[in-house]
This record gives sequence, structure tokens and C-alpha cells, in this order.
Amino acid sequence: MYGINKYILDQVRNDYSEHLSDFPYKIDCSMGSNPYGAWPGLDLPKDLFNEIAHYPESDSKLKQAIAGYYSKDVTLTEDNITLTCGSIGAVLALNRMTLREGKIVLGIAPQFSAVVDDFVTYGCDYRPVYLKKEENYKFNLGGFLTELRKYHTTYIYIDNPNNPTGQIIPIEEIEEIVREAQERNSFVVIDEAYGDYMDNGNSAINLVEKYDNLAVVRTFSKGFGAAGIRLGYIIAEKNIISLVNKVNIPFSKSSIAEYIALRLLSSNWIEETKKRVYESKKTLLKGLNKIKAAHTAYTVPISMLYCDNEEIDLSKVLEKTGIRAITCAGYEGLGQNSVRLNIHENMEILMECLHNAEKLLD
Repeated sequence: MYGINKYILDQVRNDYSEHLSDFPYKIDCSMGSNPYGAWPGLDLPKDLFNEIAHYPESDSKLKQAIAGYYSKDVTLTEDNITLTCGSIGAVLALNRMTLREGKIVLGIAPQFSAVVDDFVTYGCDYRPVYLKKEENYKFNLGGFLTELRKYHTTYIYIDNPNNPTGQIIPIEEIEEIVREAQERNSFVVIDEAYGDYMDNGNSAINLVEKYDNLAVVRTFSKGFGAAGIRLGYIIAEKNIISLVNKVNIPFSKSSIAEYIALRLLSSNWIEETKKRVYESKKTLLKGLNKIKAAHTAYTVPISMLYCDNEEIDLSKVLEKTGIRAITCAGYEGLGQNSVRLNIHENMEILMECLHNAEKLLD
């Protein structure tokens, strides 16, 4: 029809942002933003708003600040960094650089559904390695490498920490994947949208100096509590960055976003948030009885909760008690009996609602 991409004519998007329930909830645990909101020390000077009449100037200052943020673990230059419209903008740019019809894409299932949607628009051959329920959905390196070794010149996408389980894949396992992929002329994207909730030492950013087949995606939307500024970035070997810049959106950051990002990079909001997340996640996991939690990390605010009975629509059960969560029915390899839940600042109300939900499962 009119030359429109044939792959999107009948596509049904699974991105959960388009399928959020609308009901009078008590507590919203749906989107993956910082459970404690924005950094309290943030302010915006009035003269900053004068800048919105102009296109943003050089990205140099912010790139230098990002490099400095990781300087204890890895040496980066401005040439290793490009700015994007959130982490989703970063992944879409990398997809645009790499994908084509029939391209084999290897990943894990479940993982970030909006990216999987984008694979469909290119007519790719997506072949996820499924996390197994009998292993409580824990990532299995051996199983993934077995699949990876079947192919050459593939595109590999993995989110770490994983969305929706909130588990962290150790950097040693990520490096094995990147090394094996390099030998097979394959490109790897590690999406660390939730990366602020793990130690920087576990970030694939530490591998950029060693591997030229790797791009790491980061954002200010999660741990930094600034989803509204829509600012992300890619870190990779400089030749990869130069190629991404050919397909990236020009002027991907605004002057206001830059000001906020610079303030956040020099704040201690991430560390404060991680401490609070750890205690809240511990409360969540220890407080569950009939509802199960997939393998996860205590420092990551999202969890995948599920019931063994696949006929149960867990998101609807939670709605009855006042919890708004994300159904996992749109995630590859999962169904309506599971949800992604982001912890909440008010854990007392959250746990009360969850216990009421468990009573409904009797």
C-alpha cells in the first residue's frame, strides 16, 4: 500500500507503553522509572529557558562528563560516546546501522519488547534463546553460546540488567559472548538501560577498549531519575561511533537535558537510590508467598512475578487490589500469568496489596 513497509502493515506492537491498564489504582508499579523520583537537589535557573530558542551547541562538555563518570574503571574519550534520544533512541540507531531484511538476530527471551518490535519492522529473523521456567528464568551462558556458535555475521542484542526479570549477567559471561561473536563476525549490543543499578565494574563499557564489535547503551531515565529529559548515549570503539553518527538523529540532546544530566553526573543520587532499592527489593522478595519471583538482583528495582497456573491473568489479579503493573503477555516467551513490577517508594502499601492479591489466588 503506497510503498509503506510491508512488515508494519499487520504488525501488532508488544511494547508495553501502548498497553497500560487504565483503572483507579492505589499504587503504580508499571513503568521502570526511579521509584524515588528525581534528585531532590536538582534546580533549573530561569536563564536556562532562554536557550530553548536555539539549537544545542557542542556535545563536548557532556561527553567529557560521561567519560569522567566512568574514569575509575575505563578510559574513554569523546570519540567513544554519542548522545541519543533515550536508550530506545540509541538502540533504534544501532538497529538502523546494522539490520536488514532476513538478518539473523540473536537475543534472549524475555527481554525489552520495544526493541523486539523494531526487529519486526526490518523483516529480521529473530531467534531468541529462551530463559527456562525450570531454571527460574536465570540466564544460561552455555545455552546461549551453543546457539551463537551456529551462526556467522549475526546481530546480538542483550539487555543487562534484564528487562523484565531484573537479573544481572556477570561481566565475565558478557565478555565470553562478545569474544565469541567477534570470532564469528557478529556485532553485539548490550543494552544497559538499568545499568545504573549494578556496579560500574560489571558494565560492558569496560570491554569497549578490547572489542570493536560491541556497543553499550546507557540512559539517564532509570537510576538517575530523569526519564522526562529523554537522554541516552552509546559507548563504543570510535569507528563504531562514527558509523552510528551517520544514522543517529541530529541534535539528540536539548540544552535543558544537558544541564540536568551534568548536575546528575556529579550528584550522589545513584548511590542513594541503590541503597533504598536494595532494602525495598529484599522486603518484596521475602514477603511473597504464593506469587513467585524470577531470578533477579536485589539492587535492580524491577522484578518478574509469576504464577504457575498459566490461565491466571496476574495483572488483572493485581488490579483488583490496586496495583498497576506491566503484563508480560507481550514479552516473547512469557504469558498473562506473569507481570513486571517496579518497586515503589511506599513498600507498606505495595506489600499489603500483594498479600491481598495472593489471597485472591486461593
